[in-house]
Amino acid sequence: MQRNFKLVFNALLFVSIFMDILILIFLALDFALSLKPVILSLVNFDIIVSLLIILQSAKWIKKQEHKKRYLTKNWIYIPAMIPFAYLIILLSPHMHYLVVILLLFRIYALFKYAMRIKDIIRITEKTRLDYATFILVGTFVFGSLLFFWVESPVNPQASTLDDAAYFMIVTMSTVGYGNIVPYTGIGRFISVIAIIVGVGYAGWVTAAIATSLIEQLREERKTESEKEVKSLEIILDKLDKIEKELEELKSQKNK
Repeated sequence: MQRNFKLVFNALLFVSIFMDILILIFLALDFALSLKPVILSLVNFDIIVSLLIILQSAKWIKKQEHKKRYLTKNWIYIPAMIPFAYLIILLSPHMHYLVVILLLFRIYALFKYAMRIKDIIRITEKTRLDYATFILVGTFVFGSLLFFWVESPVNPQASTLDDAAYFMIVTMSTVGYGNIVPYTGIGRFISVIAIIVGVGYAGWVTAAIATSLIEQLREERKTESEKEVKSLEIILDKLDKIEKELEELKSQKNK
């Protein structure tokens, strides 16, 4: 049970990290860095992911005998714990180029950290979840840029890149608030693709987790059955020895 909970937590952490990478890519592209409620919500999500990473990292560090050596060797994981997106509020708009550099550095750190989660690496190798995540990120980034390019001249609801990214997030998650509606045919086509990719990715992640849980259950049952077989073999060996000893005792009495 604890092992299954660990697997589900790691899977959710893995997906959250890649969603955060997706958000950070958008923030890095948005040089305007206009502080809207949408941006603040993205920053808050980045902080939540940082807290989850700190929690997971604390467990990893606790298991290490030489903690300083471990931190020195894996220093790249430290930036993954720092919510650099929060600097948008502190430094914007005066030092937004520095913020972009820090965001790009954290994207790399998050990617390295995600590759550290062994359970998920095993899942991605078997279910190709990495390909699905790449498609999701690519759809979000290019969809946001294309939606902004075709909709901003005619659609007052999508006048900024923030609005386009917000529309893609809401559409891909199938929430659909309806406060931003595409005016052009290309914009509608982008929304259809976003829905298909978002729903498909959610199903892919669910199937990957379910497949891994089933495989773990099979491995546990196989291990238990092997232990039972070994214990039975030990018991049979002992019974054979007892039987031989009894036969020897009988033969000695007969003599």
